[in-house]
Amino acid sequence: MTTDSNRILNYQTKKKISLYSILVNTFLSVLKIVGGKFSGSAALTADGVHSLSDLAASFSVYIGILISNKKSKRFPFGLYKVENLVALISAFAIFFAGYEIVKDVFFGKPIEMKNLYIALGVIVITVLTTYIYAKYEENMAEKLNSPILKADAAHIKADFYTALVVLAGILFKYYGIEWGEKAAVLIVVFFIFHSGYEILKDAVMVLLDAAIDDETIAQVEEILKNDKRVNRVIRISGRNSGSFKFLQLDLDLKTESLFEAHELAHQIEDDIIKKMPFVEKVVVHYE
Repeated sequence: MTTDSNRILNYQTKKKISLYSILVNTFLSVLKIVGGKFSGSAALTADGVHSLSDLAASFSVYIGILISNKKSKRFPFGLYKVENLVALISAFAIFFAGYEIVKDVFFGKPIEMKNLYIALGVIVITVLTTYIYAKYEENMAEKLNSPILKADAAHIKADFYTALVVLAGILFKYYGIEWGEKAAVLIVVFFIFHSGYEILKDAVMVLLDAAIDDETIAQVEEILKNDKRVNRVIRISGRNSGSFKFLQLDLDLKTESLFEAHELAHQIEDDIIKKMPFVEKVVVHYE
């Protein structure tokens, strides 16, 4: 499959998954707001409103994917970093979600319920939906090497944690255990902030053109080690941009001919792109 075919498949798959996220968050928002109304659970209603912010984030992910696929003369290397920029924004949305949970539980109104079973039913559906979908999106984000989908999966997982907090709040309140509710909130908020920090760190590293990861370098080294055209690998460097990587290789090639070295360099560039589908461009400097 050619690089252009890989890029098109990557783009189409990410767009489809982001639309799934919009549908999932729409379903959860309506479910929790309606469930909160009929059960009398203020916490569940608030969680439904919180899911509306997740829905807005999903729309931003979709827009980010659309923009990141565009190219123009002013942006010859593409707009792939839009993915990382949206991931950065999503990280702050996750931090805000954690803040909202703390505020609601520690400073909000006490949970009052008219129908325990409706509230529990909605929470069970929410927990199952968010857990299954977040796992699916995480796996697809890894396959597509997409920071924007990783951020969206983490955001949906944060909604999963929020549902657990609401569930804990319902049960602890039902059994009259006040401290248990607050302890559960603190544990969950820690994980939410941790996931937000990881996304924030990765996005900032890419936006600042930090060096590519050791795993990618090791993969390139393995390819070059088995390449009979290469006498010695002098240096491997590169940067990330959205889902894609840009590589620069300094190589000692097994030839004395400048013309042949030029041809070998182009062959090596094409071979690496074929073997590493998320590599957008390879530049080989040779001796």
